[in-house]
Amino acid sequence: MTTASATPAAPLPPQTLVITGWSAVSPYGLGRTEFAAGVRGGAKAAVKADAGLGPLPSSDVCTVPGFDIQGLLGKKGTAKMDRLTALALVASDGLLLDAEGNPAVETDDRTGVVLGISMGSLENVTDFLRQSYTNERPFYVDAGRIPFGSLNHAAGATAIRHGLKGPNTTVAGGRASGLLALNYARRLMSQGRATKYLVGSAEEFSAAHAWIEHTAAAPGDEAALLGEGCGLFLVEHAGSAERPPLAAVLSVETRVDIDDDPGAAVTACARRALERAGVGADEVWAAVPCAAPTAAGRAEREALAALLPADALSRVPSMELLGDTSAASASFQIAAVLGIAEADPDSRGRIALVSAVDRDGAVACAVLRLMGENA
Repeated sequence: MTTASATPAAPLPPQTLVITGWSAVSPYGLGRTEFAAGVRGGAKAAVKADAGLGPLPSSDVCTVPGFDIQGLLGKKGTAKMDRLTALALVASDGLLLDAEGNPAVETDDRTGVVLGISMGSLENVTDFLRQSYTNERPFYVDAGRIPFGSLNHAAGATAIRHGLKGPNTTVAGGRASGLLALNYARRLMSQGRATKYLVGSAEEFSAAHAWIEHTAAAPGDEAALLGEGCGLFLVEHAGSAERPPLAAVLSVETRVDIDDDPGAAVTACARRALERAGVGADEVWAAVPCAAPTAAGRAEREALAALLPADALSRVPSMELLGDTSAASASFQIAAVLGIAEADPDSRGRIALVSAVDRDGAVACAVLRLMGENA
């Protein structure tokens, strides 16, 4: 197999979807800088779980350090806020605001939000149900938690916080959520429904999530080291983008593995994504699988290794370092590519492929052309 080579930079068609900004709240820290440094350093993000969480399947977790909701977002409206919503809000602040808290991105009435999740805030839902069973009456529950239990709360709260009036959507697709959200934004923008989008995905760590993942693990699967966080991107059309593009989204493809053969599904999805992007497999400079701790995750990596240049899978450190971040994983994969690329001048014009598989059969791949900070 030949070695991936850079493609000469060429003007992008005006309707090309481009990423012009990104932020990440992750087990590496509260911002983009911390995330990029952690990825480049190949640091493992595992820490010991807070004793206040109670019994857990594993004492090792990958949680966001120093994540104090009221300390980061203020006391107004946060007393009962779930962790998932807070992660999305802090990430959106990092993307849209400057260091002084002033708007750093111009938005309009067609700036939308699409956020990928798994099942919302599991901790909030299970706490609410527990109250119904254990309190004196089934209806003696904390009604203030009801809004935070809705699946679309995090996306809606993000739009409200920043005054974004465009299409607002939540996509639930497990580990593929970030790519499904990107594809959703691409489709609506191509139809003229939105001028730009905040797009990404988020996952919270909680005792409820840890136990659900533990009981859902298939025989033979390794114990999952769970993580959390939120990755967000600002996407625009190349012809109207206000800032230089960091990457062009050449294609996004999705599949459903109905034959219980995730490797074949990943191969078919990746081939189709590359074909739609107009690039060959040998042009892929970096490939980032989701690194799910499952048979599907192992099949995903094997499929990409058989399809792509040998060194493509080694340019971005494995997402295992962040733990299994579930719905946030695909967004972290894209952020990791951008973080590596911004420190490597040779990345300009190169092709990156990001893939994801989920236990429910969802498969997705995206092909990006890296443009560099000064494109």
